[in-house]
Amino acid sequence: MTNPMPRGLRLLTAFCRLTGLHRTLCPLLGGMGLILVLHRVLPPSPGPRIMANARIEITPDFLEQLILFFRGRGYDIVSLDQVHDRICRGSSETPFVCFTFDDGYADALEVIHPVFRRQQAPFAVYLITGFPDRLLIPWWYMLEDLVLRRDPVCFTWQGREYCYPCSDADQREQAYAAIRQLILATPAGELDGCLEAIFAGTGIRSGDYDHLLLTWDMVRRLAADPLVTIGAHTVHHFNLRELPPDMVRREILASRQVIEEHIGGPVRHFAYPFGSPAEVGRREVEIAGQCGFATCTMVKEGTIVAGHRDHLAALPRVEVTGRYQDLTLVDLRRCGVLSLLRNGLQRVVTL
Repeated sequence: MTNPMPRGLRLLTAFCRLTGLHRTLCPLLGGMGLILVLHRVLPPSPGPRIMANARIEITPDFLEQLILFFRGRGYDIVSLDQVHDRICRGSSETPFVCFTFDDGYADALEVIHPVFRRQQAPFAVYLITGFPDRLLIPWWYMLEDLVLRRDPVCFTWQGREYCYPCSDADQREQAYAAIRQLILATPAGELDGCLEAIFAGTGIRSGDYDHLLLTWDMVRRLAADPLVTIGAHTVHHFNLRELPPDMVRREILASRQVIEEHIGGPVRHFAYPFGSPAEVGRREVEIAGQCGFATCTMVKEGTIVAGHRDHLAALPRVEVTGRYQDLTLVDLRRCGVLSLLRNGLQRVVTL
């Protein structure tokens, strides 16, 4: 599902498509390479969608186009271990790109893995262990179905009544956004009760969504392939900035330990939940940096440069979404143009 770009971004991509000016900036702004963050890969679904969910989904065709796009421009497709090695060397003979997929959806094995096997290219999956352990339910997809099926959506939580009209697309988007924010703002210890209040009596059951998530058997099958790196992504995917320090450390270390027990090998890489500066601060980077990972990655527009060897616990990743499946936009990002617009002249993009 794609959306029209904002006017400014549309004009910029059109200008660069015509002139190729951005490519002249690549030697200056492109750095050694970049790390991409994606989530899901699956065929387009018919019918109405909620953009917050559709935006984390790209099509298999676009994924293959991305791989061929970077190879056609002389990029090495590398693993996270290779990213670490190149940063530590401080140079890269050829530019690189690293594909990472967050959370641990079943399409990592069913769709993504076959594409990378066919292309003989490495990729990484940052796994929320609460997915295969079934400690975390994909309530965001349950909520999408709720606002698409019911009008209005009404529930009571902590003595307050909530009611959202859902008769058209705009109302459904607004209802989804409001309820999502309520869920995200709910303290961890109260989350189950909040979800029960929202979905009680709706016919929407969490077990019906298990097929969206990796099982441990599927994780082991992925980990058995040398092309695949399994990284840690916490247990519950909480906003770490809202947790006390001991719980932050526990979320990080427990996820690594559980994965290592299941795959029988070390887990050397970590990605912060959500990953933006709104959810990742200096405290979180300091704690993660003390946990012994080779790299820790955020979600922030920026390419990788030699100076990142001093910031291995806060590496930027460029997010590719289903909202704009446009290779010209990808070209702008690999050349560092969007990083320049968003981060100014900051060369080492980190916190």
